[in-house]
Amino acid sequence: MKILATSAYETHEMLDAFLSMAAVDKSGNHTLCDSAEEADLILFVENTHFDDYLYKQVRQHPLTQQYPEKTFMYNESDKPWSALPGLYCSMPRRFFQNNKQVAFPYLATPNEFIKDVHSWDVEKRWLYSFVGSASHRCRKDVIGLTKISESSEGVQDTSEFNVWDCSADTKAAQGINFAQTMAQTQYMLCPRGIGTSSYRLFETLEAGRAPVIISNQWVPTPHINWDFAVRVDERDIKSIPALLRSISDESEDRGEAARAAWESAYAPNIMFDTVCESLGWLLEERRHMEAHHPLRKLRKVTIAADLAATNFARTVRRRWQQVFF
Repeated sequence: MKILATSAYETHEMLDAFLSMAAVDKSGNHTLCDSAEEADLILFVENTHFDDYLYKQVRQHPLTQQYPEKTFMYNESDKPWSALPGLYCSMPRRFFQNNKQVAFPYLATPNEFIKDVHSWDVEKRWLYSFVGSASHRCRKDVIGLTKISESSEGVQDTSEFNVWDCSADTKAAQGINFAQTMAQTQYMLCPRGIGTSSYRLFETLEAGRAPVIISNQWVPTPHINWDFAVRVDERDIKSIPALLRSISDESEDRGEAARAAWESAYAPNIMFDTVCESLGWLLEERRHMEAHHPLRKLRKVTIAADLAATNFARTVRRRWQQVFF
């Protein structure tokens, strides 16, 4: 397929990341193009824009208006709504529509120090760890594990740190700390934040660590088999220490499977293909829905009835002419 990738905004880091991935794509199954008319798909690759949270500029963009049947978007908002069909990182299960959305990972994450963790030869000091803020009630319960379990030494509350509002040195220090903590743990706790998903989950896969997913409304991405992950209900966080002790001998295999899954679908040199294949699913679903839409069926019935009536009238006229003329 030919893909026209664009943005409706002047700030578009995710578009830049996507174009970089297209440049190193190893599959060669799909290509970028500059012509909206020739493109099989038009993709708006957007950041979260807090000054236009409803993506009005995308919805009213000339390309969206002219080519609605083949226009989609990448949406990484924590609390999204279906602005356009497309790839959604945190669409809650209760609102998820399989014919309009594909659950998707983040195209890029803010911690550059994660990429080498899988190759570090370090001792795994902790059964599990968590480094993050208390941005959701389940995270408060995760941080609360430090009060009830001696296994929680790897849990760190960083609520005072804001990755989007800090100096470069502070960001680097926090990033290194996060990576080092992840490297020294068997299981990485991945609770939801404001959104149902998190950067941490896919960083855990990249790092080759076993994720413990704590997010009841999270929709698994369909490109990989998630059997390596441990799922824990948001109400059962206190059970985590005992649960992970019972499967501590599985952490190595689960971590290797996580890394293999990431490499198969989400590594930079394969992500462009994953994006395009996902959009292809949505395009086919859209065509299927349009072909089977009730109004389309009614139109077909109407046309067929009109054609039958016309043919009947022609037959009557021919016979009339044969009899009387």
